[in-house]
Amino acid sequence: MNFIRGTLALSLSCVLVACGGGGGYYGNDSSTEGPTTTPEVSNEAKETLIKLKKEGQYLFGNYDPEDATAAKGYIDHALDTFAQGPLQLAVDTKKLFEKDKSDFIYHSECFGAEGNQIYENTACYILSGEKNIKRALNKISPNTYANWNFKVTKEQLASLKITPDQIEKFTGESFLIIFDNQNKDKAFNDIWVAGVFSYPYKQSWGLSQTEQLRIVSMNGDGQYQITATDPITSESKTYGALSIYKDPTSTDGDLYILQNNSSFDVFTNDNPNTPNIEPVTFSINSIPGDTTTLATYRIKNSLEQVLDLPNITAISGTRIENETPSSNTESFTGSIHLQGLNIFTFRNAANGSTLNFKHIFNNITFEGQSVNNNAKVTTTLLQPSGLKF
Repeated sequence: MNFIRGTLALSLSCVLVACGGGGGYYGNDSSTEGPTTTPEVSNEAKETLIKLKKEGQYLFGNYDPEDATAAKGYIDHALDTFAQGPLQLAVDTKKLFEKDKSDFIYHSECFGAEGNQIYENTACYILSGEKNIKRALNKISPNTYANWNFKVTKEQLASLKITPDQIEKFTGESFLIIFDNQNKDKAFNDIWVAGVFSYPYKQSWGLSQTEQLRIVSMNGDGQYQITATDPITSESKTYGALSIYKDPTSTDGDLYILQNNSSFDVFTNDNPNTPNIEPVTFSINSIPGDTTTLATYRIKNSLEQVLDLPNITAISGTRIENETPSSNTESFTGSIHLQGLNIFTFRNAANGSTLNFKHIFNNITFEGQSVNNNAKVTTTLLQPSGLKF
């Protein structure tokens, strides 16, 4: 890749278009046993919990991307993609840079001073190229990315019911960028994850297909973009980017801050109810320094992890079902908070591990704790009072 230049995107979005796995999602509740409640619990709280349990077992720690028998809802797809994708890539890129810079290419002016409003005159290090990224990240996290693709071509999207605009969005390369700063304390702490990548997961609908694929594009409506030019063909393509800043003043372990409004898209092709792909868009509103919106991920000195996404302004979308015909349209607003050891892979955590959570959806707080009992997760709710999981 040749020059990379940056642009500031003015449009912002906070909508999560939904996509699930398994049957009975998006408010088609006839086959689902509801929670036990006492009379004072509102019907809205009961119904919201039913939907969250179907679409977001990730919220309560009962999720495993390698378990094909576990239905994966649209909240599961969004959160698992965020955790495994841009968030973990940013963490691993920072670790790699601190250990070995040899795989990065240095640019004295990362964006070529082409009039962008961000980092116009700043140096950076860039890790790009599928083979380079895999080889480099393997030094930090062996075998984690062995089956990932950090370049997605049109040919890899063959035999999909997909539009030309979607092909444009979900093809391209990945770029991991880490920026210098005049203040040496700030230098090399801002990491951008840009471009397109794909990775496997398991999901079975009781038919033939078990191995599934997520294709992820940073080309959403987030606030940061880069443009990469191919030195051979001179063709340029603009990609979105997520900016994650490692705060060097953290008083307890590593603190990663999601900078400003960020968005990514991911599509799955697992639902045999429809020939179409089903895209997910995940947008997070984050304003550094604002307690009502600041999105953070902390790894404490004790290795306890804390994910705090206080301002998800909308989660909405459709999911096709035909046996009991429904477009299954649903919408949520709210926030997500997870705390504990192995919060992203809790079903694989040690026996007796606990996961504390506090989520707000549709203005209802769902607070409680999950316990791992030999890979069987048991969840207890503290709020809403009188509502059992």
